[in-house]
Parts: sequence; C-alpha cells; structure tokens
Amino acid sequence: AMAEPAWGLRCWSMTESAPPQTLSVVVPVYWNEGSIARLGDEIAVFERKLAELSLGLELICVDDGSGDASLARLLELRRRRPGTKVIALSRNFGAVAASKTGLRFGTGDCFIILAADLQDPLEQVLEMARHWLDGNRFVISRRETRDDPIATKLSAWLYYKLIHWLVVKDYPQGGFDLMLMDRQMLPYMAGSGKNTNPNMYAFWLGFRPVVLPYHRRAREHGKSRWTLRKKLNFMIDTV
Repeated sequence: AMAEPAWGLRCWSMTESAPPQTLSVVVPVYWNEGSIARLGDEIAVFERKLAELSLGLELICVDDGSGDASLARLLELRRRRPGTKVIALSRNFGAVAASKTGLRFGTGDCFIILAADLQDPLEQVLEMARHWLDGNRFVISRRETRDDPIATKLSAWLYYKLIHWLVVKDYPQGGFDLMLMDRQMLPYMAGSGKNTNPNMYAFWLGFRPVVLPYHRRAREHGKSRWTLRKKLNFMIDTV
C-alpha cells in the first residue's frame, strides 16, 4: 500500500502571531578587512531599527577570495552575531558572482546586495525597507551627487548612452546603486547564470521601481578594486 505523504504544515490561528518578515542582506567582501568591524557595529544598530518595523535580518557575507584577513574578520563577526552566514569562495570571481552565491543562501521575504566598504548608508536601506513594507516590490536608490573626476563622468555618460542605444532603452539615466527586491524576484536574480549586470537585469524583469535619492559616503578604509580594465570588461559583457 502507498504511504500517505507526511505534510509539514503549520497553521497560525487568530490568537497566534505570524513569524516576522525578514530582510536578507548579502555582502560581497574583497580586501575589506578594515571595514568588517565597523560593518558589524552598524549592522547591530540597523538590526534594532529593523525590529522596530517588525522586520528581521538575515546577514549573508561572501568572501570573494580576499588576500587579506577579511575572512578571519568575518568569522569574528559571526562569533559576535550568531546566525550570520559566512561563505568563502575558493578564489576571486568578482563581486557579481560573489553576490549571486550569497543570494542562493537567502531565505528572506526581501533582499538587498550591500557593499562592504560602507559607502552606502544603512539609513537608506531602512528607508527602502519602509517602501517595501508599503507594498513596493522593487525599490532603487540613485546618487543625487557624484564627486567624480571629469574622465569618470565622461566615461559614465558614454556608457549609459551605449546602454540606451544597444541594451535597455528606458534604463534610468545615470543608473542606480542600491536595489531592494521582493522575494518574488529572487529566483531570477540567483539563477541568471549568464548575466553579469544585476542592476540592469533586475530592471529588465519589468517590475516598476520606486526611485529614491541618496548621498553616497566617502570610502574610509582600503581602496577601490574597480579598475578601468574591469569597467571596460563589465561594459562589454553588459552589451
């Protein structure tokens, strides 16, 4: 005789509150040993503010083959904050691949990818979370000001001209830096194996975004590994 399936169901009654919703924060890490301690401090404050919104936090950190003490610092963070997920890649694969790896471990109701250098303020992420709680499935933030050299501004202008011409015609002018997404978008973001531009892919999926302005902070630790060669490769791969 066939056995009856063992369904693992649980029903919340009117007198029992449902479990809180959760925000998954994926942090790709590459040569960021100087930022990890401060990241932990800011995450602790951020988590308390999320709790005031009845949101839990799932923190997922991915060491992308760093050559410094980043992994050791992440394991220290995990000891200070049990429940933190730490993933170590065998070598450097790039921020996009590291982020996608982190997404595969995400279980939250919404998610965001956050740089470990702390240039993106967590207060902005909190504001984005509020908009998600209001029912918006795709919330993006773009910098109001960019204190970049003329050469950088010119190359960015050319890049987005090419994007509008060859890739996505209605992509936001100047792009955007942060995006908070509903879990409905997670299978597509985590499974986009051939895609190398997560922001553009997320926009291409067709969810109408809420656009918020913000000011990106200056880097305090380390230096950017986003070289001109990587930028050119990224542009070619995107096209």
